[in-house]
Amino acid sequence: MKTFQTDPSRWHRFLNGVAALALASVAAFSLSGCGGGSSDATAPPPPVTVAAPGAPTGLTVTGGENVATLVWSPPAVSASTGLPDSFEIYRSTTATTNATALVAPANLVASIPAVAAQTTPYSHTDIGLPGANATYYYVVTAKNAGGETPSAVASDSVTGPPVPATYGNNFSAALVFADDIGITNLALDPAKSWTTSDLTAIDHNTGLRPLATEVTAMQALLVPQTTLPYLPQVSKINPLYYEQKSINTWQGEWAKANGVDQEVNANWGDNLSSASLSSSAKIRIEMVLSKDVTATPMTVYPMLLLSGSGTNELQGTTGVATTATTAFVFATNARLTLQKLDAGGLPTGPLVVNQALFDPAFPDGLNKLSGEIPVSGNFTYGFVWDPATSGSIAGKYRVTFKLDPTSSFGVGNPVNNTFMKTVSNGTRVSDTEVFIDIDVK
Repeated sequence: MKTFQTDPSRWHRFLNGVAALALASVAAFSLSGCGGGSSDATAPPPPVTVAAPGAPTGLTVTGGENVATLVWSPPAVSASTGLPDSFEIYRSTTATTNATALVAPANLVASIPAVAAQTTPYSHTDIGLPGANATYYYVVTAKNAGGETPSAVASDSVTGPPVPATYGNNFSAALVFADDIGITNLALDPAKSWTTSDLTAIDHNTGLRPLATEVTAMQALLVPQTTLPYLPQVSKINPLYYEQKSINTWQGEWAKANGVDQEVNANWGDNLSSASLSSSAKIRIEMVLSKDVTATPMTVYPMLLLSGSGTNELQGTTGVATTATTAFVFATNARLTLQKLDAGGLPTGPLVVNQALFDPAFPDGLNKLSGEIPVSGNFTYGFVWDPATSGSIAGKYRVTFKLDPTSSFGVGNPVNNTFMKTVSNGTRVSDTEVFIDIDVK
C-alpha cells in the first residue's frame, strides 16, 4: 500500500486561490447588483438629524392668590429650526436672569404638549404655591428630539397664605337640599339646577365650589373655561388624580327636594364610639343624613386621600364622573344638644350644648354647629366641642341630634320635611331625634 505525503505549501496555495476566487465573485455580484439595484440593500439608512426648536417668546407671569399664570407664544417657524414637541416649564424662587441655569430637572414644573400648527399663545396656571408675596422665576423651553431651547426669564410675586390652603368644599358626592336652602342659609334659585356645562348657570347659593370668584378667574384665563370639572394640572403625588387646590374645581350633583318628604338614615361619626375621647382635647362631633337614590342615580366623582391627615389632608379626584345610589341630605332645622349622664346613665342637670344650625347667637369657630363639605368631599353636620370652654369634666355624655320646627333658623323658618327612619349607630328615639352616649376620659 502506497502512502502519499501532503505538501503543506501546495495546500495553502490551493486555499488562497479559492478564497481569491470567492472574493472576486462577491465583488462582481455587488457591482452587478441584484434585481437591477445599484446599492447594498442591507446597509443601514443614514441617521436623521432633527433641528432644535427656536425659543418661546413673550413669556409673562402674573401672580395671584397662591397661583401664577404663565402665557407665552410658540417659536416662529424657520428653515433652520425644528417644530417643538412640548413646552417644559421650570420654576425657581432664586432670583436669576440666567435662563439656562434655571433649566434643571429639580426645577421642572410641568410638560405641556405642543399643538401642531398652533401660532396663538399658550397658557398654564401653576397652582398651590406658597404665597406671602414670594417671587417666582420661570422659564419655558421648546423641546424636541434635537434639543431644548429656553425663553427669557419672567417672574412675579404670589399673594396668599405661606402654606396654601387645601379647599374642603370641592363637593364630590350627591346632595339633596331638603328645604331648598343652601349651606349658606340662602334660598336656592328656583330657575337654576346642577350643571357642569355652563358656569354662568351655577347657583352659588348652594355654597358649593366653584365660588363666584373662582368662576371669574376661570373665565379670565387665556383660554376661558366654561365647563366643569376644571383640572389644569395632575398631582405629582399620584398622576391619576388632580388635587384640591386653588381654582381646581369640580362639583358632585345636587338637587332640590321641592317640598317632597325626605326619609333618611342617621349616622354618627365613627370616632364617637371607636376613639378615646379626652376632656383636655377638642372633640369632633359629626352627623350624616343620607337617603337611597337608586331609582334616580346621581353623578359623583371618586376621591382619594393623597397626603396628610386631619386639617392637613390633601384629597384629589380623577375628574371622571360616575354615579351613586346614595345621596346626602341637608335640612336646615337641625339641633345638637349635649348633656352629662348621672351614675345611672340618665341625662341630668343643665345642657352643656344646646344649639340650632344657623343660630346667630353663636359665632363661627369652635362650639359652632354647621353644615360642612369636609376635605373628603362629602357632606356632614359638624361640631367641634372644646370641653374646656364649657367647664366640662370627664364623664359620660349624651349627644342628641334633632330635626324639628323649634330648631329652625333657616330662611323663612321652613317646617321639617326630613325624617330619620333608621340610625346606623346610637339610638333612634323618633323620626326627628337620635342620640349616642359617649365616654370622655
